[in-house]
Amino acid sequence: MAPISVLFIGLKLSAQIPKLGSLNRLDVATWNIEWFGSASNGPSNDDLQLQYVSDMINTLDLDLIAVQEISNVTYWNRLLSNCSNYSGVLSTWSQTQKTGLLFNKNQFEFLYQKHILANYEYDFGGGRLPLEVGLIPQYPEWPKGDTLRIWVLHMKANTGSSSSKVQAYNRRYNAGVALKMYIDKLGNANKGLIMGDWNDDFDQSILSGYATPYQNYIKDTNYIVNSFSLSAARERSTVSYNDMIDHIVCTPGLKGQWIKDSSRVLYADKWISNYGNIVSDHYPVFTKFKWENVNRNASYEDISGTRINLSYVNDKILFKDGNNRDVNIWELKIYDLNFKEVFRTDKLYFENPEKDKWYLYQLVSTENKIIRGMFLVGNEGVIIYR
Repeated sequence: MAPISVLFIGLKLSAQIPKLGSLNRLDVATWNIEWFGSASNGPSNDDLQLQYVSDMINTLDLDLIAVQEISNVTYWNRLLSNCSNYSGVLSTWSQTQKTGLLFNKNQFEFLYQKHILANYEYDFGGGRLPLEVGLIPQYPEWPKGDTLRIWVLHMKANTGSSSSKVQAYNRRYNAGVALKMYIDKLGNANKGLIMGDWNDDFDQSILSGYATPYQNYIKDTNYIVNSFSLSAARERSTVSYNDMIDHIVCTPGLKGQWIKDSSRVLYADKWISNYGNIVSDHYPVFTKFKWENVNRNASYEDISGTRINLSYVNDKILFKDGNNRDVNIWELKIYDLNFKEVFRTDKLYFENPEKDKWYLYQLVSTENKIIRGMFLVGNEGVIIYR
């Protein structure tokens, strides 16, 4: 059993952190978790760092989180145990600071993981090759069998003498060019996210007097640097420095699904006192995408006369078709009689309805057919609907 003090910290923290994840939307973040689990580097209390990181991940409730500086595999496994809604993959290189990806295991089918561009090992931080992960999103809107690719990065840091910083800049430049050439070959239909600690900014370089080493992503309008607006607004993604060095970029196939102006730096020191010393020297960077396929343009067909059976089981309203079978749905919305939305899901049930209250429902099938109706949960738990 966890110590009472740790449990209290978790309860207090969860009350501060907002829930950012939402059904029917792809919510993603990148987060450098400084020397996570290392006994000799970064935050000094590894168990406390683990508790805060676990609570943040569980409470934010995002779909995908790219992570960097995972420095202890035991603590990584403990994190996965604490975050039971997530599965995770971790880089396999020999460097201590590894990259990884957390993904909601109920929303994605895992296909593969691999490291790419081994010929550019030196440019990618002396061996921190991009981690490529292939997933199949489990959403009706997603094109069947289409792969969502995620590349998790931790580019060469801007450290050392003046000449060393110029050399590091050139390595970031070469790595960025190699990665984009690799992704370009996948074609404009490729749906992917490039997320991580780029160790440089996209408006101009953190190396004084130099342009951004990632101009190729800015100039190619088929791509979107989703976090660019944060650089333009002079936001920062680390505790101690005034630049954005953690970024999210989407490939051409996902460009039309990005929700514009949704990118944010999650300044977690608003939730956690002394965050920079006990959790990480980087903040998570967050953005949102629509799940809807950009090619989904069919108009809706209203078939409200279609028979739908409702039943009340274990504080849930269950929706079935006239033959008591599941309906292949895209979305279920529940409204009160003032047409205020009270519930939305991609499941076939409505949880915890109030007794003796009328509700309206709208069910949208994957064939773009709308079924509408009205129901009441009586005091006896009996459904009355028409």
